[in-house]
Amino acid sequence: MPNSLRLHASDRLLYFAPHPDDETLAGGGLIQKAAALGAQLCVVFLTNGDRNPWPQRVMERTIFLDSKARRRWGLRRQGEARAALDMLGAGGSAEVHFIGWPDQGVTNLLMTADEVALDNIVNFIRDWKPTQIFTPAAEDTHPDHSAFFVMLQLALDRLHARGHDTKPTLSYLVHYPKARLNRTLRTLKLTPKEKALKAEAIQQHETQMLSRRRFLAHARDTEDFHLPMAPEAKHPHHPVAAGDIARGALQLRLKLLKPALSFRDAKLHVVLETLLEGSLRWTLKMPSKSAKARIHCAVTGKPVRWASVRITGRHATISLPAMNAVPLTRIFVKLEKRPLFFDIAGWREIAVDEARRPKLHFHRHTSAHPHAAE
Repeated sequence: MPNSLRLHASDRLLYFAPHPDDETLAGGGLIQKAAALGAQLCVVFLTNGDRNPWPQRVMERTIFLDSKARRRWGLRRQGEARAALDMLGAGGSAEVHFIGWPDQGVTNLLMTADEVALDNIVNFIRDWKPTQIFTPAAEDTHPDHSAFFVMLQLALDRLHARGHDTKPTLSYLVHYPKARLNRTLRTLKLTPKEKALKAEAIQQHETQMLSRRRFLAHARDTEDFHLPMAPEAKHPHHPVAAGDIARGALQLRLKLLKPALSFRDAKLHVVLETLLEGSLRWTLKMPSKSAKARIHCAVTGKPVRWASVRITGRHATISLPAMNAVPLTRIFVKLEKRPLFFDIAGWREIAVDEARRPKLHFHRHTSAHPHAAE
């Protein structure tokens, strides 16, 4: 049985929404209940949702969309988000930020180790001091959603290393993977009035109403939030079936769930956080059959080493030399293959052997320089 999500008047809730509408689709009931209690709420919109070309072409009756048209669309979607928050009762009390990251570009921010973007997240958490953070899930099949989950974990690691107290996060799914997930849920039950008001707030996002039925399906009796899956948890329905560090290499086992799929044109993205070399970002273009394959640095685009790839039907075993990256603090992996717009799966974290990790202690550094960073 799922546990109920309990809110209190003293809560400070920080809600990250990749696009205008994600705040209402996944959290319309949460926002209503927080507003009714008088809890503090901060909603951070990562993008303006301005790369949504087909609804824009239909609604504006045009084919050609330039940068001016995208800005216009983004401002319109900002207005819709504010109208939805007003309807949910949080318009006058919630703190709202639009930080203007590129729509459909969050994976690129992650894979280029964009420090400005990461610092944005760090600063919001540090300054807001939330009692609870809500984030899109690693399992979400929209690439912006799943990539942000990884960026948030890196931001929390950075804050923890600086001595800040960080709270556990709760994840929400807007774009569900087809496979059933075994999740530890925190459920929020909506009253009929709250459910109806959420449906009305969803319709404030007029630019998205070409998919009215699909969007209104999010106005359900409950809203589900879940704890992030542990790295060592089993993911029987994820294409990255297993992974570990063995004999100086990152060993991954992949499995495509559908017989019609192949590894052709797929990419493997790897995020490595290390104690000695900092952030490493690798991309490997999957071969169509067993072969040696080049690993490229996603930051520079340059080849950095070779991987061994063995493919048997819908199964693949990959060995990526990682000796120079040890000791590792975080590993996230994603197999990128898009039949259409969405991914076949989100990101998966690979467990790091804590017993082999050097025990380092971080201390606050006090500098005599009056403008020294923390």
